Amino acid sequence: MRIAWIDCSAGASGDMLLGAFLSAGADLNVVNTAVAAVDPSLSVTVALTARHQIAATKATVKVDGTPHPESIPDTSHDAAGHGHGHGHGHADAASGDSAGHGHQHPPTRPWAEVRRLLEQAQLDTAVRARALDTFARLARAEAAAHGVEPDAVHFHEVGALDAIADIVGVAAASVSLDIDRIVVSTVVLGGGGQVRGQHGGIPVPGPAVLAVLSEAQAPVTGGQAPYEMTTPTGAALLATLADDFGPLPPMRIEQTGVGAGGRDPVEVPNIVRVVLGETTDDSATELVYETNVDDLDPRIWPQVLARLMEAGAADAWLTPILMKKGRPAHTLSVLVGRANAETVRAVILSETSAIGLREFGIRKHAADREFATVEVDGQRIHVKIARYGGQVVNVQPEYDDVAAAASVLKKPVKSVLAKAIAAGHDLWG
Repeated sequence: MRIAWIDCSAGASGDMLLGAFLSAGADLNVVNTAVAAVDPSLSVTVALTARHQIAATKATVKVDGTPHPESIPDTSHDAAGHGHGHGHGHADAASGDSAGHGHQHPPTRPWAEVRRLLEQAQLDTAVRARALDTFARLARAEAAAHGVEPDAVHFHEVGALDAIADIVGVAAASVSLDIDRIVVSTVVLGGGGQVRGQHGGIPVPGPAVLAVLSEAQAPVTGGQAPYEMTTPTGAALLATLADDFGPLPPMRIEQTGVGAGGRDPVEVPNIVRVVLGETTDDSATELVYETNVDDLDPRIWPQVLARLMEAGAADAWLTPILMKKGRPAHTLSVLVGRANAETVRAVILSETSAIGLREFGIRKHAADREFATVEVDGQRIHVKIARYGGQVVNVQPEYDDVAAAASVLKKPVKSVLAKAIAAGHDLWG
């Protein structure tokens, strides 16, 4: 099983996590394809840097080729004379500000608008799900902090283009690495004093950070540095990515990635590390749930499968069966990591007529995956390339892209699919 450990001993922010995954081997082209799908003006660049003489990768979001203001390191200091820990502003959505970094405040973006952007973008299904989950966690946290409903939340810094790029970029980078299980260390939050917001002081750790990590039941500590070390964006990404929390699990290390924050404080090296490897713990398996259902209106099944994916299932499918007395039925099968197992069980038992289910553990072996694009009559279509033992074993167009292209071209889906497959043939190499 391919496993990753995220070391948050200096906190975390969106740009730090993005830099760490890219340093660990995620494909920058995949990340840029994903962020541009949300907004064509967005791109991500990387540069080598160092924090306390530790080599690290700094990821920078650009808008129309220019570094976005929120991605430019700020030299402002708090009352204690310390530079804040990361290059991201404070994401206190409903109250509206960024940790007093002196930048012009970007326009607000309601949660519904951010959700619409992500739902309409041509994104890989898993990437979209992770990005939506991250923003949903932020919306719930901000709503709780300010006593409003989630749909009433207006994001400020978190809704700005750079933060959208960070969240979508991290989602795309983590999916591209084909990781089966992610473990996150104890999250260091920082503390001491307050940061200045547009409407006044915000205590550190911020209310949104505490709400996000409380919901995720993540272990946290204040740490040594007297300033904000984990941003709301960083906290929400960690909560979304984590299958579990704890120390470095048993593994054979393959790669280590180091992502740098925007500042270089004296107290700690301002980095996030991602350690990738193969697990040596045979008990670290995924789970499969199964149940036979013979009395559910079949029109409900699409919604059930969608709800299971939203709940964190890696896959869900139906198999037609014939039960005793000749009754037609379906076996519902769900593949899920242990971290989301309880949520998935709840969906199965509440959304279907099942009154019980079977559970068994499995180990998953997956081919290496990467993404490329082909063109059919002027329409770009993403294709997934699978490699095993260094050899390409499969090239498959993304069906959603094919269907969208067919709609634009006013041609049958089967015709566009055939052309996309033919165009992808050269990628076998």
